[in-house]
Amino acid sequence: MSKFNETLTAIYAKNYRFLNKRNMQGGALALAAILLFTGTYMNAPQNEVSKTDVVINPARTAGVFSAVSSMDLSAGDSSLVYASADVTVVAATTDQVEPDLDDEYDEWADKVMANVDDYLYIRSETSSDAEAIAKLRKGDVATLVDVFDGWYEVESGNAHGYVSADYCVTGIEAYELAMDVCNTYATTDVAGLRIRGEASEDAKILKVVPQGTKLTVNSDAEAVDGWVAVTSGDATGYVKSDYVQVDMVTGEAITLEEEAEAKAAAEEAARKAKEQAAAAAAANQAVIDSATDVSLVAAIIQIEAGNEPYEGQVAVGAVVMNRVRSGAYANSVSGVIFARGQFATSRMSSVLARGPKASCVQAAQEAIAGSDPTGGLTHFRRAGSKEGLIIGNHVFY
Repeated sequence: MSKFNETLTAIYAKNYRFLNKRNMQGGALALAAILLFTGTYMNAPQNEVSKTDVVINPARTAGVFSAVSSMDLSAGDSSLVYASADVTVVAATTDQVEPDLDDEYDEWADKVMANVDDYLYIRSETSSDAEAIAKLRKGDVATLVDVFDGWYEVESGNAHGYVSADYCVTGIEAYELAMDVCNTYATTDVAGLRIRGEASEDAKILKVVPQGTKLTVNSDAEAVDGWVAVTSGDATGYVKSDYVQVDMVTGEAITLEEEAEAKAAAEEAARKAKEQAAAAAAANQAVIDSATDVSLVAAIIQIEAGNEPYEGQVAVGAVVMNRVRSGAYANSVSGVIFARGQFATSRMSSVLARGPKASCVQAAQEAIAGSDPTGGLTHFRRAGSKEGLIIGNHVFY
């Protein structure tokens, strides 16, 4: 058998499983085309086939290849170039058969995914010892460029290199993997699309969403012709497939340089955020440190009882002062107010910066002067949660 025949036989053998799985009729026609061409080539006089281009174009194959063989029999040379291919054999002078782009299987014919939990290195050469130049992560999709013994040459994003075929799937298997690991969204094409509890126009309407809403497709739900199972917030149901555009979100490989830059950028952003938080905390503390006892008590009254009757505001201020005088707590207003877990102080600096409202300032002044509607009590909480003295919406105890 000639080297050319061996090549064609190897290509067919490589794709037999997929052809059998996807389309027995198409596979038979493709094989017939290969055999017909091979017979024509082997039986024709040399002067009639001195130069022939063979294109095996993969519209419906997974992990398959194309051999473009430029042969000059009189010179005795034969060079092979491998690329993503179909099993349709055509002359170079004719139009190649284009895949049906309406068929997702066709669109994935030359796609590669890493079947791994995290990522697969893309290397500079076809060797596990070669330099790692990028990562093909779980959910990333690459385009098959060429095939070598146990390796795929791929392109994805800004990465171009080689991945081990042992850890990859191609074609229909890549599509099926993507369906499992990638998110799929249904974008509404119409205004007021109804999400129904079941795949029926008579089913209960769970939610109505505006045009352009991106809904997560629920791939675990039962598939119903003409309907798409989706989730939106806490609602899970079905929408008519005629009114949504369903798209799968896949990723691209990331080069190690891009990964390093992204990491550095994230670290820089975190550093700046930390610095800004520290600066804000310092500014807030400066505001608090500069506040008088009256301002501090007035601010905590506004935070804890700003909407309470005036007597209730004075009572909250009295609780602060009763603690200062009790000896069981800090002996300062700031020490009492900022004791861990005692008062709601997260808004303290902002209230102080704006200035507490007049009624709270007056209530603070009265409490500091000794006014005490509680009769010496040191705690309060929302009324109804404990027995004690009720003033407004608080109970004091």
